[in-house]
Amino acid sequence: MFVDSNKYRKSNEKKLSRASLQQTARQLSTAALPEVAPLKMYGIAGRYANALYAAAAKKKELLDVEKDLSLFKATTALSPTLKNFVMDPSVSRTKKVAGVMKYCDDAGASASTKNVMASLAEGGRMGEVFKVIDMYSSLLTAAKGEVDVVITSAKALEKAELDEINASITGFLPPGSKVSMTTAVDSDLVAGITIEMGDKFIDLSVASQIKRLQAMLA
Repeated sequence: MFVDSNKYRKSNEKKLSRASLQQTARQLSTAALPEVAPLKMYGIAGRYANALYAAAAKKKELLDVEKDLSLFKATTALSPTLKNFVMDPSVSRTKKVAGVMKYCDDAGASASTKNVMASLAEGGRMGEVFKVIDMYSSLLTAAKGEVDVVITSAKALEKAELDEINASITGFLPPGSKVSMTTAVDSDLVAGITIEMGDKFIDLSVASQIKRLQAMLA
């Protein structure tokens, strides 16, 4: 049986055309994002997240990396074996690099994602990988003009209270920023609220004030 070369060529051209359009769309979407992240993360994981954003921005892979990291996080959540391999400090760095690179190849990960994963594995820092993923997500969210904010209170807040908090937060953000607010209730706070915003954590709870007072009296 012979293969119709013309038919195969036309089919392949259509696939390549669709792939090219998808790639162009991703590049245009990425081009709309700032090359310099609007936030800066701190700590060991923060340094990797900052470097990853900068590298991905240069390669026009910001959205590809976001997709890669989301897939990695979801895959490890479903596979205890993979998660244990990634987090187990007794696994040699050589084996960890090889294993992580195989995963990246199988998943079709971008060059920027492969580089940061290899760097984490070679440096014995895979224990920080999920922090890096969350921080990168925060950087990209901010780059899109969005800010994820988690408000935790001792009891459910009224709409007027949430509107006031939202207005206060928005006033400190760059013009045009959109706040995506999530609320949670934690009775251990006694009263007051805590605010998580990107790499910032603001504790305005009575519980924290009591702890500080106890420390002073001790």
